[in-house]
Amino acid sequence: MAMISQSFHPQVGGAERQALELSRALTELGVPVVVLTRRLPGSRPEETIHGVAVRRLPAWGGGLLNSAVFMTACLFWLLGHAEEYRAAHVHLAGSPALAAALAARWTGRPALVKLGGGRGIGELASSSRTLAGRMKLRLLRWLAPRFVVVTRDLVEELRQHGLGAAPVEVVPNGVDARRFAPPSREEKARLRKELGWPEAVSLIYVGRFAPEKQLPFFIEAFAPAARGAPRPAVWTVVGAGPEEARLRDAARRLGVAEGLRICATALDIEKFYAAADIFVLPSISEGLSNALLEAMASGLAVLASRVGGNADAIEDGKSGLLFDPRDGAELRSQLERLLRDPGLVESLGREARLEAQRRFSLSVVAQRYVQLYRAGAGGRGA
Repeated sequence: MAMISQSFHPQVGGAERQALELSRALTELGVPVVVLTRRLPGSRPEETIHGVAVRRLPAWGGGLLNSAVFMTACLFWLLGHAEEYRAAHVHLAGSPALAAALAARWTGRPALVKLGGGRGIGELASSSRTLAGRMKLRLLRWLAPRFVVVTRDLVEELRQHGLGAAPVEVVPNGVDARRFAPPSREEKARLRKELGWPEAVSLIYVGRFAPEKQLPFFIEAFAPAARGAPRPAVWTVVGAGPEEARLRDAARRLGVAEGLRICATALDIEKFYAAADIFVLPSISEGLSNALLEAMASGLAVLASRVGGNADAIEDGKSGLLFDPRDGAELRSQLERLLRDPGLVESLGREARLEAQRRFSLSVVAQRYVQLYRAGAGGRGA
């Protein structure tokens, strides 16, 4: 199995994490995996990371030149090692997707291209706004690799860009349900003390502080809801991004600066989930957030916008609460329900954990991909 990602561990992002975790899960199932990625300064051309073979290919220069060099290196590797893999799985529809689709034409080894991002803000939308991106989309229409999307609404977006002629597979992201798991009450109390969190209902957001995430919009609802709640409530946001200043300004203006904690991204992020009670994701558009799945696996109640992967993953009222991302009144109403009813928080968290194990655990997702690889390879081993 050739797993292709433009960047890879130790670089960290949603696509990079999925490439690593899926590769590890496939390896545990006995599927040989080799990851093709860009060579980093000072890195070795070949190495093993968490039991996964990694080949770092040349990618020098910047911009389009860098993409072209890496695409060419991927193409020559795939052509020269065709007997060593049964399918190529590309994370994101960048230049390596063209290499895998071209190699598939000449080797017969199928190419799967997994798209990322939410509808209207993801890579299809961004590609359509540039000349190079539109050329790439035209080439992908001609080469017709098999596309994989993480949410149902991306199927329609693919078709709008002329890329849905062949069957499109909907396969969710996976989550390590062993690493992300509900803590005992004693462990939660210990972690809150370790992190310096107060005794309060603890909300958490994990991700980029980007405009589409609508963090200032959320705090507009959080401020009045927290003031009227029977118990103190605090909100921890973990990550970084351009909206941090706006978020801090809104918290000061609304008088809840003391209830907002902003933390840098942490390697031991599972501790933050385990210490929290409620996960919030107020995005205007969303794919299938890794943070959402991690929160569900950790047994948190989820409060999320009714869009994209959020709506696919959460059954409203059972495994979480959803709201219209443009309706501040509905958001505030749903938040107030959670702040008033600890029993509801606990029941939603239990159901979220069960749903994460049933639909989104890495073992389940990896098995689904093995089926796709074998089907694409005409029944041969993956």
